[in-house]
Amino acid sequence: MATVLDGSLSAQELADMLPTGVAILNQNDESIMVNRRFRELMTCSGARSFECWSQSIHPEDYDRVATAYFETSRSKHALRIEFRTRSRIPLWRVLMLAPLDNADLHRLNLSNGGFICTIADITHEKTAELLQAEIAREAQERKQQQERFIDMISHEVRNPLSAILHCTEDILEAVKDKEKPVADIAQAAETISFCIAHQKKIVDDVLTFSKLDASMLTLSPRRGQPKRHLARTMSIFRPELRKQDIQFEYKLDNSYADCGIEWVLADFSRMGQVLINLVSNAIKFTARADSKREIRVSIGASTKRPPSYPPNVVFFESGEHALRLDATTTPEWGESPVAYVMVAVKDTGIGISDQAQKRLFERFNQATPRTESVYGGSGLGLNVSRKLCHLHGGEIGASSREGEGSTFGFFFKVRRDTEPPSLNLPNYDESEIEHLCGGIQALSNKATGVNSRKKSPEIPEDPIITHIAEISPGAASDDKYMHTLELAHQAKPDEPSASDRQILHPDLDVDEPSNSPGTSDSIGVESDTKATRHILVVEDNIINRQIVSRKLQSLGFHVSEATNGQEALDAVQRDEFDCILMDQEMPVMNGTSATMAIRNLGSDYTADIPILGVTANVRATQQIEMLDAGMDDIIHKPYRTNDLYEKINQLIILRSTK
Repeated sequence: MATVLDGSLSAQELADMLPTGVAILNQNDESIMVNRRFRELMTCSGARSFECWSQSIHPEDYDRVATAYFETSRSKHALRIEFRTRSRIPLWRVLMLAPLDNADLHRLNLSNGGFICTIADITHEKTAELLQAEIAREAQERKQQQERFIDMISHEVRNPLSAILHCTEDILEAVKDKEKPVADIAQAAETISFCIAHQKKIVDDVLTFSKLDASMLTLSPRRGQPKRHLARTMSIFRPELRKQDIQFEYKLDNSYADCGIEWVLADFSRMGQVLINLVSNAIKFTARADSKREIRVSIGASTKRPPSYPPNVVFFESGEHALRLDATTTPEWGESPVAYVMVAVKDTGIGISDQAQKRLFERFNQATPRTESVYGGSGLGLNVSRKLCHLHGGEIGASSREGEGSTFGFFFKVRRDTEPPSLNLPNYDESEIEHLCGGIQALSNKATGVNSRKKSPEIPEDPIITHIAEISPGAASDDKYMHTLELAHQAKPDEPSASDRQILHPDLDVDEPSNSPGTSDSIGVESDTKATRHILVVEDNIINRQIVSRKLQSLGFHVSEATNGQEALDAVQRDEFDCILMDQEMPVMNGTSATMAIRNLGSDYTADIPILGVTANVRATQQIEMLDAGMDDIIHKPYRTNDLYEKINQLIILRSTK
């Protein structure tokens, strides 16, 4: 070991200059030679080398390294293994163990074998590697989120097109058949208007979300009266409120008058967008209630940022992240005192299930392509509303219990203002599409006699000021609040990412159509050949399910319905069907899972029953997944009744020839 190199450095001195720890070990793991860097790694002195330095290994990596080390020593093979240190900030190191060849063993007088052991610091390399892996993982996750987001929007936009197409067929048939009542045409037109309004809302939400996500959406403050603006915003719902026989109240809490905020600076269009989202849901789910049908919109005000509104609403906890999004501090908002306009929407509808409430309070999860039908739709409604609240210095929250109705509350930060010299009130006219849809619905109500049976709800622009006990600042916590609060604590904490991922929530789905009688289709088929054909329609969208069922019944089929894959699976085990129309995106169990479950039931009947996939998903990978699950064919929304009949007929004939 004392060999002199260039007459100046010995092998030991040269080894001590290396930044890597080096040791020569005999067959018993005893150190024959170590350099200075290796000695620095040693935490004790002992006969076995591993025992001298292994205490620096991180506890989570120790067993893995020790097992590999001793196995290599026994087998006399080479080893390369990475591990972390147990330091306060863990460092990464790589251990390399290589058996010495015969020449080295002879030179070192190690007749029974030995190893050269090196330990090097790879913290910088490993950090770069992990960073690249994280970047790749996030890029893949963003790509998957984008695909699921596009799938979801495609599904939600294409879904109503089938209903529009079928109702158009009904109108054309009614025009040809002079004996068809005008009410049939009116109801078909009303369904089309619902679908158009739904699609407009989806497009509006997507555009708003895209601008918010890209930080391109700005607020446009203007002088106005919140109570009047909100009243005019809600007026578009009067025909639907009348049709569904929903009692509607619009009131001002005493706090509104106490704060003296008759005129304020605010972006009223954004405030109205949030209110429309919440009232749309309230109407939709109150219409499904079996008992009383009531909706009340209340407005209050505060000079301090409210921790909740009403007190019995649980706010989503966004913390500093939400406060940083507040865009009401720019010069165009002026220096007037700040106030907070608070709005509550309470309904006596079907409420929100525990599982759905938990998801409301989980971190943004828009990646899911389809939300549950109870609070279905694009999944963007609450997310857009929440972002708008944050942008306007506010927040939004909810409290609910299944079967007992829901309350959603939100607030906006505004600036006080003075009454303008001119008494001309601002114009809050709705869009042309909203105006047209409202007119169509009003005509439908008139044609079906709704106007003569029900009174139109009053939505005064100057509502009464009163004390509303449950939303007053001193209101006690009720059962629904405590129930929702517990569910919120069980959910995952909100952790907004750079892209501020979306959240599942109630958004306006296409509402139920009126039950109008079916019309015959211009398809040349023999009714007696279909008399025993039993079709199961599996579809969670109410309007599409009812229209498709009515169309098939008009063709002579016997039709049963299921609202999700689990119901379809149960139905197949109770009854026999000649064909199943299986939607893809559904709550509880989707179409792919339901098809696989049906095929796995194990009987000849379930193995051969024709299953036709009905979907708005159009990507090739999605279609392959559906076919691989056991579907026999696929038809894409929107589709014509003729095309659907031909698909069903082909599958039934094919089955009969097997």
